[in-house]
Amino acid sequence: MVNTRIPAWLAVAMLLPATGLFSACAAKQPHELSPPSEPVKVSAAMSETTSSSLPAAGGSTLTSQEAGYRLLKLIDSLKTPADFSLDRFKAVMRLPEQSGEREPGYEGFSEAIAGSDWSQTIAYSDDASAADAKRIEYRLDYDGAQADHDQLDLGPVCAMDYAAYRRALLDMGFEAGPATPSKVEYATRGTLAHVFRRGGVNVDIVTQRESAASEAKRAHACVRSIEVRPSAYDAAKEEG
Repeated sequence: MVNTRIPAWLAVAMLLPATGLFSACAAKQPHELSPPSEPVKVSAAMSETTSSSLPAAGGSTLTSQEAGYRLLKLIDSLKTPADFSLDRFKAVMRLPEQSGEREPGYEGFSEAIAGSDWSQTIAYSDDASAADAKRIEYRLDYDGAQADHDQLDLGPVCAMDYAAYRRALLDMGFEAGPATPSKVEYATRGTLAHVFRRGGVNVDIVTQRESAASEAKRAHACVRSIEVRPSAYDAAKEEG
Protein backbone atom coordinates (compact mmCIF):
# COMPACT_ATOMS: atom_id res chain seq x y z
CA MET A 1 0.00 0.00 0.00
CA VAL A 2 1.32 3.40 -0.90
CA ASN A 3 1.84 5.75 2.03
CA THR A 4 -0.05 8.91 1.15
CA ARG A 5 0.83 10.86 4.27
CA ILE A 6 2.60 14.15 3.72
CA PRO A 7 4.64 16.14 6.24
CA ALA A 8 2.67 18.38 8.59
CA TRP A 9 4.51 21.46 7.27
CA LEU A 10 3.25 20.75 3.75
CA ALA A 11 -0.34 20.37 4.91
CA VAL A 12 -0.04 23.71 6.68
CA ALA A 13 1.64 25.38 3.68
CA MET A 14 -1.15 24.18 1.40
CA LEU A 15 -3.79 25.40 3.85
CA LEU A 16 -2.47 28.88 4.65
CA PRO A 17 -2.85 30.63 1.28
CA ALA A 18 -6.48 29.54 0.98
CA THR A 19 -7.59 30.37 4.50
CA GLY A 20 -5.84 33.70 5.00
CA LEU A 21 -5.00 32.73 8.58
CA PHE A 22 -2.28 35.33 8.68
CA SER A 23 -4.12 38.29 7.13
CA ALA A 24 -2.23 41.16 8.70
CA CYS A 25 -3.50 44.24 10.43
CA ALA A 26 -2.23 47.71 9.61
CA ALA A 27 1.28 48.16 10.92
CA LYS A 28 4.35 50.36 10.61
CA GLN A 29 6.97 48.63 12.76
CA PRO A 30 9.10 45.64 11.58
CA HIS A 31 8.03 43.30 14.37
CA GLU A 32 4.37 43.93 13.60
CA LEU A 33 4.81 42.41 10.15
CA SER A 34 5.59 39.02 11.69
CA PRO A 35 2.79 36.43 11.77
CA PRO A 36 1.26 35.52 15.14
CA SER A 37 3.23 33.15 17.34
CA GLU A 38 0.33 30.84 18.19
CA PRO A 39 0.63 27.43 16.49
CA VAL A 40 -1.70 26.79 13.59
CA LYS A 41 -4.07 23.91 14.30
CA VAL A 42 -4.59 21.63 11.33
CA SER A 43 -7.21 18.90 11.43
CA ALA A 44 -6.13 15.29 11.09
CA ALA A 45 -7.91 15.16 7.75
CA MET A 46 -5.57 17.85 6.40
CA SER A 47 -2.47 15.85 7.37
CA GLU A 48 -3.25 13.19 4.77
CA THR A 49 -3.72 13.62 1.06
CA THR A 50 -3.19 11.72 -2.14
CA SER A 51 -0.30 12.34 -4.48
CA SER A 52 -2.72 13.94 -6.94
CA SER A 53 -2.99 16.90 -4.55
CA LEU A 54 0.69 17.67 -4.95
CA PRO A 55 2.08 19.95 -7.68
CA ALA A 56 2.68 18.18 -10.98
CA ALA A 57 6.23 17.84 -12.28
CA GLY A 58 7.86 18.19 -15.65
CA GLY A 59 5.67 20.87 -17.18
CA SER A 60 7.08 23.75 -19.18
CA THR A 61 5.85 26.31 -16.63
CA LEU A 62 5.98 26.42 -12.86
CA THR A 63 3.84 28.69 -10.70
CA SER A 64 5.43 30.48 -7.76
CA GLN A 65 3.25 28.38 -5.44
CA GLU A 66 4.43 25.10 -6.98
CA ALA A 67 8.03 26.30 -6.77
CA GLY A 68 7.46 27.10 -3.10
CA TYR A 69 6.13 23.62 -2.32
CA ARG A 70 9.10 21.95 -3.97
CA LEU A 71 11.61 24.30 -2.38
CA LEU A 72 10.20 23.58 1.09
CA LYS A 73 10.42 19.85 0.40
CA LEU A 74 14.06 20.31 -0.63
CA ILE A 75 14.84 22.38 2.47
CA ASP A 76 13.26 19.74 4.72
CA SER A 77 15.57 17.10 3.21
CA LEU A 78 18.71 19.09 4.09
CA LYS A 79 19.77 17.95 7.55
CA THR A 80 23.53 18.64 7.32
CA PRO A 81 25.90 20.46 4.92
CA ALA A 82 26.71 17.09 3.34
CA ASP A 83 23.14 16.90 2.04
CA PHE A 84 23.72 19.84 -0.33
CA SER A 85 24.23 18.34 -3.79
CA LEU A 86 23.24 19.05 -7.36
CA ASP A 87 21.70 15.58 -7.69
CA ARG A 88 19.40 16.19 -4.72
CA PHE A 89 18.47 19.64 -6.03
CA LYS A 90 17.51 18.23 -9.44
CA ALA A 91 15.64 15.23 -8.01
CA VAL A 92 13.47 17.26 -5.63
CA MET A 93 12.91 20.43 -7.66
CA ARG A 94 12.21 18.52 -10.93
CA LEU A 95 12.74 21.63 -13.02
CA PRO A 96 12.15 21.67 -16.78
CA GLU A 97 15.31 21.28 -18.82
CA GLN A 98 16.60 24.50 -20.35
CA SER A 99 18.78 24.72 -23.41
CA GLY A 100 22.00 26.68 -23.64
CA GLU A 101 25.48 26.51 -22.23
CA ARG A 102 25.76 25.70 -18.53
CA GLU A 103 28.36 27.04 -16.16
CA PRO A 104 30.33 24.43 -14.20
CA GLY A 105 28.93 24.09 -10.69
CA TYR A 106 25.73 25.95 -11.56
CA GLU A 107 22.26 24.70 -12.42
CA GLY A 108 19.56 27.31 -12.93
CA PHE A 109 16.04 27.74 -14.22
CA SER A 110 14.33 31.02 -15.06
CA GLU A 111 10.98 31.75 -16.64
CA ALA A 112 8.15 34.26 -16.72
CA ILE A 113 5.25 33.55 -14.38
CA ALA A 114 2.05 33.25 -16.40
CA GLY A 115 -0.53 35.98 -15.88
CA SER A 116 1.88 38.40 -14.23
CA ASP A 117 4.73 40.83 -14.90
CA TRP A 118 7.08 38.70 -12.81
CA SER A 119 9.68 36.03 -13.47
CA GLN A 120 11.29 33.54 -11.11
CA THR A 121 14.76 32.07 -10.92
CA ILE A 122 15.68 28.88 -9.08
CA ALA A 123 19.34 27.90 -8.95
CA TYR A 124 21.95 25.69 -7.34
CA SER A 125 25.59 26.77 -7.25
CA ASP A 126 28.69 25.13 -5.86
CA ASP A 127 32.15 26.69 -5.71
CA ALA A 128 34.47 23.74 -5.25
CA SER A 129 37.11 25.99 -3.68
CA ALA A 130 35.09 26.54 -0.48
CA ALA A 131 33.22 24.07 1.72
CA ASP A 132 30.45 26.53 2.54
CA ALA A 133 30.02 27.93 -0.98
CA LYS A 134 27.05 25.74 -1.92
CA ARG A 135 23.88 27.75 -2.42
CA ILE A 136 20.26 27.15 -3.34
CA GLU A 137 18.54 30.34 -4.44
CA TYR A 138 15.00 31.38 -5.29
CA ARG A 139 14.29 34.88 -6.58
CA LEU A 140 11.35 36.84 -7.97
CA ASP A 141 12.10 39.63 -10.46
CA TYR A 142 9.77 42.26 -11.83
CA ASP A 143 9.79 42.50 -15.63
CA GLY A 144 6.91 44.91 -16.21
CA ALA A 145 6.67 48.57 -17.15
CA GLN A 146 6.05 50.02 -13.68
CA ALA A 147 8.87 52.56 -13.30
CA ASP A 148 8.36 53.24 -9.59
CA HIS A 149 9.35 50.00 -7.88
CA ASP A 150 8.12 51.36 -4.55
CA GLN A 151 4.61 50.88 -5.96
CA LEU A 152 4.98 47.28 -7.15
CA ASP A 153 2.13 44.83 -6.59
CA LEU A 154 3.39 41.42 -5.45
CA GLY A 155 -0.14 40.03 -5.15
CA PRO A 156 0.10 37.86 -8.31
CA VAL A 157 3.16 36.03 -6.89
CA CYS A 158 2.22 35.98 -3.20
CA ALA A 159 0.04 32.85 -3.04
CA MET A 160 2.83 31.36 -0.91
CA ASP A 161 3.42 34.35 1.35
CA TYR A 162 6.02 34.78 4.07
CA ALA A 163 3.64 33.50 6.75
CA ALA A 164 3.32 30.18 4.91
CA TYR A 165 7.09 29.76 4.54
CA ARG A 166 7.71 30.77 8.15
CA ARG A 167 5.19 28.32 9.58
CA ALA A 168 6.51 25.50 7.39
CA LEU A 169 10.12 26.16 8.47
CA LEU A 170 9.17 26.28 12.15
CA ASP A 171 7.28 22.99 11.77
CA MET A 172 10.45 21.48 10.27
CA GLY A 173 12.36 22.41 13.42
CA PHE A 174 14.09 25.58 12.22
CA GLU A 175 14.65 28.38 14.72
CA ALA A 176 13.82 31.92 13.61
CA GLY A 177 16.09 34.88 14.26
CA PRO A 178 14.90 38.49 14.54
CA ALA A 179 13.68 40.28 11.42
CA THR A 180 16.07 42.99 10.21
CA PRO A 181 14.63 45.98 8.31
CA SER A 182 16.48 47.20 5.22
CA LYS A 183 18.14 50.57 5.89
CA VAL A 184 17.30 51.67 2.34
CA GLU A 185 14.01 49.99 1.44
CA TYR A 186 12.08 49.34 4.64
CA ALA A 187 10.37 52.75 4.72
CA THR A 188 9.38 52.63 1.04
CA ARG A 189 8.85 48.91 0.40
CA GLY A 190 8.66 47.25 3.81
CA THR A 191 11.74 45.17 2.99
CA LEU A 192 12.86 42.83 5.78
CA ALA A 193 15.53 40.12 6.09
CA HIS A 194 14.70 36.95 8.05
CA VAL A 195 17.10 34.22 9.18
CA PHE A 196 16.25 30.60 10.07
CA ARG A 197 18.65 27.93 11.31
CA ARG A 198 18.43 24.17 11.87
CA GLY A 199 21.62 22.31 12.65
CA GLY A 200 24.12 23.18 9.94
CA VAL A 201 21.56 24.64 7.52
CA ASN A 202 20.70 28.34 7.21
CA VAL A 203 17.73 29.83 5.34
CA ASP A 204 17.71 33.56 4.54
CA ILE A 205 14.45 35.11 3.33
CA VAL A 206 13.94 38.67 2.07
CA THR A 207 10.35 39.92 2.17
CA GLN A 208 8.55 42.95 0.81
CA ARG A 209 5.06 44.33 1.41
CA GLU A 210 2.39 43.09 -1.00
CA SER A 211 1.67 46.60 -2.28
CA ALA A 212 1.04 50.18 -1.20
CA ALA A 213 -2.67 50.00 -2.10
CA SER A 214 -3.95 49.73 1.49
CA GLU A 215 -2.71 49.42 5.06
CA ALA A 216 -3.57 45.71 5.08
CA LYS A 217 -1.47 45.10 1.95
CA ARG A 218 1.37 47.20 3.37
CA ALA A 219 1.40 44.88 6.38
CA HIS A 220 1.19 41.66 4.32
CA ALA A 221 4.70 40.29 3.76
CA CYS A 222 5.49 38.56 0.45
CA VAL A 223 8.71 36.70 -0.39
CA ARG A 224 11.17 38.29 -2.84
CA SER A 225 14.11 35.91 -2.40
CA ILE A 226 15.24 32.82 -0.50
CA GLU A 227 18.80 31.58 -0.04
CA VAL A 228 19.59 28.20 1.52
CA ARG A 229 23.18 27.53 2.48
CA PRO A 230 25.22 25.34 4.82
CA SER A 231 26.70 26.88 7.94
CA ALA A 232 30.37 27.69 7.31
CA TYR A 233 31.37 26.26 10.70
CA ASP A 234 29.46 23.01 10.27
CA ALA A 235 30.63 22.59 6.67
CA ALA A 236 34.27 23.02 7.71
CA LYS A 237 33.80 20.60 10.62
CA GLU A 238 32.36 17.93 8.31
CA GLU A 239 35.30 18.28 5.93
CA GLY A 240 37.88 18.44 8.71
